[in-house]
Amino acid sequence: MRYLHRILILAVLTGTGWAQSVLTTRVFKRKPEVEAHFKDIQWVRVEDGAPARPSSHHLRTTQFPPLIWLKPSQDADTVPTVASTLPEFAGDTLLANNAGQDIDQAVSSDCHHSFFDSLNAMGAWLIYSSNSQIPFFSNYLFPPSDMSPDELWYIGGGIAERYDIDPTPLIDVGGKLYIKGIAAQILNNFHTRSDPSACNPSTPAPSIDDGDGAYTITYQLWDTAEVNYLVDGSGNPPRIGSYPEDIIVEVKKPLSSVRIGYNRTEGQCVEQQINRLERLDYVYFDQPIEVKDSLRSIYVALRYELYVPGFDNINDTLFALIGPAYENGGTCRTGDTNYVGRNMMLVPGWRQSTAEWIYPNEWYPQFFIFAGRGYDLNHLLYPIVFGINDIGTGQVIHSGQQGFGLPYPNPAISCIHLELNTPAATQIHLSLYTPEGKLVQEWKRPVAAGESTVAIDIKDIPAGAYLLYARTPYGAATFWINIIQ
Repeated sequence: MRYLHRILILAVLTGTGWAQSVLTTRVFKRKPEVEAHFKDIQWVRVEDGAPARPSSHHLRTTQFPPLIWLKPSQDADTVPTVASTLPEFAGDTLLANNAGQDIDQAVSSDCHHSFFDSLNAMGAWLIYSSNSQIPFFSNYLFPPSDMSPDELWYIGGGIAERYDIDPTPLIDVGGKLYIKGIAAQILNNFHTRSDPSACNPSTPAPSIDDGDGAYTITYQLWDTAEVNYLVDGSGNPPRIGSYPEDIIVEVKKPLSSVRIGYNRTEGQCVEQQINRLERLDYVYFDQPIEVKDSLRSIYVALRYELYVPGFDNINDTLFALIGPAYENGGTCRTGDTNYVGRNMMLVPGWRQSTAEWIYPNEWYPQFFIFAGRGYDLNHLLYPIVFGINDIGTGQVIHSGQQGFGLPYPNPAISCIHLELNTPAATQIHLSLYTPEGKLVQEWKRPVAAGESTVAIDIKDIPAGAYLLYARTPYGAATFWINIIQ
């Protein structure tokens, strides 16, 4: 079985963002058969581990904003480091667009940085069809009401969220900003969410051509194009918006390796100790994606493997939430809800005569689907970010069967220790690099099977920020470390 297949397409995000790029014209024809599915939708609040209206809002792990590049219309939080539920990405930082309610009295009343407090206090929305009782934002492909045309448009198979990132304040002080992965809350089987079976997915590969014996989940970063949406027949002038343009990087993983985001100890689910971020599924890129220059806009996408309608047997309904589940009134916005395309749903096109997906990457802006709410909310789908001179610790990459702890102490003066959990006795190779990629020093150490600790002497290395790359035949990890003298 293929555990994790990575495809690296582009390593650096350079140039200007969509807001500065040359306008292109995308003739967007609204599809009545798509929007008809949303006339009778139901909104259900899923607190899912969040306390009911807590008197104290301090449920986030880190009180932001200490990030100098973070916009008022964005929020960030750190994945809790909890021994009993310690995920690989504990201590990593997640970026979110702003939304929810201004419930944190310690932050400006202008609704700055409101997303995670509001999410933890109020939960998120599950949106489902009142007719079929099946959730949206899922791998379920909602068929059109009229199945007679040769080309059919389905709803489902993926979601995407645009993030407008400006690393300039960090670059101006000699720092760098990276996107090193993606995290999302993925749930299973809406009707059996209180049943342990929801934590134990059973869907086989939907096609014999997959070859890995598992249903596949894909995380993607997309570059962004600025477009003029000419909405045919609306009578309205063109609207400026954005659209996913090219895939930058993608990571695939089988369903058997996906963390199911219910708050329980069963199968692929994890019971939280502090907040819901502990229960997220996540992937890392083989190489962190550096965000360079001025404002850059990227889409973070969660994709489910498309199946053949009416043929493949799909046993699990995987779906995502949108949030926070705010009350009416007093709502914080992202500040860009007038721009079409900040959050998207996949609407793949299928040709019946040739039995093939002809438009597998067709996205539909939620701006045209939800009236009054929804398009201004955020998918629980986050970039995992890391900034030199901005975030002190956290793993950059971690892959394979090899277990790594975080290097300590960090910052360090004379010696650094690294805890390991290794399947068998082997040798570890450690390399220290400058942020520019220059090799500083290398070490090799024997490693016993099981838990062990290695130490490296750094007392003769100049003070500064460095990348420590550790690898064994069973996996690799890269860490930012700071040396002080």
